Amino acid sequence: MATNPFRQLDVIRSASQKVNIITDCYRLMYNKELWIKAYATLYPNAGNLTKGTSNETIDGFSLQKIDDIIEQLNAGTFRFAPVRRVYIPKSNGKKRPLGVPNFKDKLVQEVMRMILENVYEPRFSENSHGFREGRSCHTALSQIKNTWKGLTWCIEGDIKGFFDHIDNNVLLKLISKKINDHRFLLLIHNALTSGVMENWTYHKTYSGTPQGGIISPILANIYLHEFDLFMEKQMKAFDKGKVRRRNEKYIKLRSKISTLSRKIKRLDERNGHSDWEGREELVLHIQELKVKQIEVPSIDPIDKNYQRMKYVRYADDFVVGIAGSKQSAMKMKETIKYFLEKELHLELSDEKTLVTHLENPVHFLGYQFHRWNEIKVKPVTYKNQKHPLKKRTLSGAIKLEIPNKKIKEFAIKNGYGNLDNFKITHRAKLINNSEMEILHTYNAELRGIANYYKLANNYHHLDKLFYLAESSFIKTIANKRRSTSMKVASSMRTHKQGVLSLFRKDKHGNEQLHQFVKLKDLPKHKGAIKADLPDMDILVNTLKYSGRTEFEQRLLANKCEACGATEGQMEVHHIRKLKDLKKKPNLKYLDKIMIERNRKTIVLCYKCHHDHHEKQIPISQLASRIR
Repeated sequence: MATNPFRQLDVIRSASQKVNIITDCYRLMYNKELWIKAYATLYPNAGNLTKGTSNETIDGFSLQKIDDIIEQLNAGTFRFAPVRRVYIPKSNGKKRPLGVPNFKDKLVQEVMRMILENVYEPRFSENSHGFREGRSCHTALSQIKNTWKGLTWCIEGDIKGFFDHIDNNVLLKLISKKINDHRFLLLIHNALTSGVMENWTYHKTYSGTPQGGIISPILANIYLHEFDLFMEKQMKAFDKGKVRRRNEKYIKLRSKISTLSRKIKRLDERNGHSDWEGREELVLHIQELKVKQIEVPSIDPIDKNYQRMKYVRYADDFVVGIAGSKQSAMKMKETIKYFLEKELHLELSDEKTLVTHLENPVHFLGYQFHRWNEIKVKPVTYKNQKHPLKKRTLSGAIKLEIPNKKIKEFAIKNGYGNLDNFKITHRAKLINNSEMEILHTYNAELRGIANYYKLANNYHHLDKLFYLAESSFIKTIANKRRSTSMKVASSMRTHKQGVLSLFRKDKHGNEQLHQFVKLKDLPKHKGAIKADLPDMDILVNTLKYSGRTEFEQRLLANKCEACGATEGQMEVHHIRKLKDLKKKPNLKYLDKIMIERNRKTIVLCYKCHHDHHEKQIPISQLASRIR
């Protein structure tokens, strides 16, 4: 085994690309470097301070705890604790179950995820976009926009209760095809069957992935990778014909235009001029025929000898595009349903799995898309042509749009008001915040929705939402100042004409202008976002070349950052957010250090950490001990 564990991960990736079976995964987990990197990856997440089924959180983490976990793994005594189940609300009013694991289990799962990612990422399908590095909702939607030209039908797929119904036995069999390491497979089995704790009542788990676990997304992708492979086979079998046959009506119109054009040219030559009787009528007739020609497709859209199928998946949501008949689309839907039930023991949701003609909108990942029905004629320049030629564009192309329902729901959810009647509301929950915090809250929300919908063709529809949000912001500030909206708007527009803004001084005393964001400041993304090419290494392993981060160096220095002690066990003190610390009325000495250093973590000896939490030592006494 290589000394550098990250080089060993690179070896695993290379072997996986060559379709070799991977061994020796479990022994790789004995290397401390992997655990330090995993901890450095997890620590910024504030959710790690949430308790699972024990009182243990990321606060108080130490290198000794890593040594204890490695020792347990080596002895084969490590066991995952049950996860604490909570419920979070969904957009439809229902609640989604979510698991909160202990931090120690999260750390073990992160190391397992790093290994599994290097095993499977090189082999995952190009049509899979969920929970993968370098891929997102945008790459999935861009694939649809770039490659789904000329399709007629779409199957909107949704797997019922996917994460809760993953068959553990099937999943382990699938993993064992790529990984031949009994102890590593047993560790995955233990993670899958650790159980859940709901209202302090233990429930065994017979199916599904660890809820809320770090490892759950990649296990879900491994499970549905078989479905991706099945769909790729179906696409090859379904595709038929090289090109669609030419439309007879289009050929006849083109022939008439050509005949009349030759006739005009012949008579011009015979008469020696172009001012002969009847020429204008022939030219007008040609123009009428060209208008009809643009409205008629040049190829037969229902050619029975031509079929194509496209497929895109994001997590458990997938869409299948078909160039063919509705009967072939319905048949493919039944084929998919049979495969999922027989091979993966999953069930398609009948309510959400629909067969839709692409002239109608199809909802996918918060967008809606349909075939572009508008006909646009543009001058197109070709290399072998001196002058641009008029060409019909967007014929059969896909148009991505923002559903109006999503914009209205976003406005109501964030408390801007109602877009239907433009009733503006102020946000009472933000009134106790500073004006700068209120401004940043609005800006962050608006940037978020604008960034997500930057691929939409109707991106400009967000303009109305931005105007409503601006009015809501003015009304919220007016309530805070106990003034009127008109006075607030006038005072905030004096700094820069026509733009709401606040002037504040930075830590150096310089005045800075903070503006309310506008849609024109967030221009629409040009073109579509492309996923990595199949022949490229999807996730380049740069960890084998990188040095230690500043956080890792502090962790390994084994020195208390409060009293300077170098003996004994060192622990890491964590907080959720620095801004919460700044709001405390009485700051302790360690709080001041964290604010000055702008850090959410500080390495302490056991005594300093214990005294800080127990609140037994006054600030003055603690300050006197600082060297």
